[in-house]
Amino acid sequence: MNERTGSEGTRPSSGKRTKMSVPRATATARLNNDWSVAKGARPQNPGVWRTATPTDNRRATNCAGASFHHHHPPPRPRGTPPRPRSPRPLPARPALLPAGNMALCEAASSLYWPRVLLFGDSITQFSFQQGGWGASLADKLVRKCDVLNRGFSGYNTRWAKIILPRLIKKGTGLDSPVAVTIFFGANDSALKDENPKQHVPLDEYVANLKSMVCYLKSVDVPEHRIVLISPPPLCEAAWERECLAQGCKLNRRNLVVGEYAGACLQVARDCGTDVLDLWTLMQKDGQDFSSFLSDGLHLSPDGNEFLFSHLWPLIEKKVSSLPLLLPYWRDVAEAKPELSLLGDGDH
Repeated sequence: MNERTGSEGTRPSSGKRTKMSVPRATATARLNNDWSVAKGARPQNPGVWRTATPTDNRRATNCAGASFHHHHPPPRPRGTPPRPRSPRPLPARPALLPAGNMALCEAASSLYWPRVLLFGDSITQFSFQQGGWGASLADKLVRKCDVLNRGFSGYNTRWAKIILPRLIKKGTGLDSPVAVTIFFGANDSALKDENPKQHVPLDEYVANLKSMVCYLKSVDVPEHRIVLISPPPLCEAAWERECLAQGCKLNRRNLVVGEYAGACLQVARDCGTDVLDLWTLMQKDGQDFSSFLSDGLHLSPDGNEFLFSHLWPLIEKKVSSLPLLLPYWRDVAEAKPELSLLGDGDH
């Protein structure tokens, strides 16, 4: 047996009984739709073989060499150099879309998705929890804006001023947020003697807020897109219990928080931004505001709902002109959906 060709080394003479090579026999059987040849190549009884005629051999050679390229080719004469193998063509991948549709997809511009940025301390960071004011805002603006939570628990305006340029940089007009909230003061107003690390003096608090507003304007976020939010009132009794549980004294006072809230209001007037005076609204008409706070400082579910109900009118006027992104499913063209889905997204 010739191991290189997988077939007999010499051509059998006519009329002799000989073993027919498996590839040739199988190929001949497939060509003639006659599996007796294949059965002859691998008989159930090894002692019985079918007579392979020269015609069988020629058919098997032609079939195996031409049509069934995965079988061995016929033997080559001795001294003949081996034939170069032609590369087997890879099967074509099925097209996911017709060529015309793919061209439309490539030509369509990227879909611009506006952004609303929430910048603040822990009251902002926790706002994406279930029932949080940030989560309610994101739900309200779905398919119109992405609402980005950039809240940092424990931060004050001194640290916020430093990190703001890392969060927003100058780019194209489309990169600028359509609205930004700045919500600090709960930590700045901590008593200096009891919490010197978080405490920021009132005049520095004012300067920091103005600095952040000026920076936003320098990166193409004008003042009419900015909303300043004052710190909420402090329920001293509830917060004192929290402080004692952590082994420290009461480190905040509601009257002091009120001074920072008033300063936030004045900065908004000076800079021309919108403002939400949460400290005053929650205590309006002397109402009990303790239900708005979970621990005396952070917002409860009622407090989150209260904040959202007063913030939404300020945000709504900034995003009211934004369209719904991509068409309603009933409006998508059935025959050619790409005509509906590859536009500019305004619907």
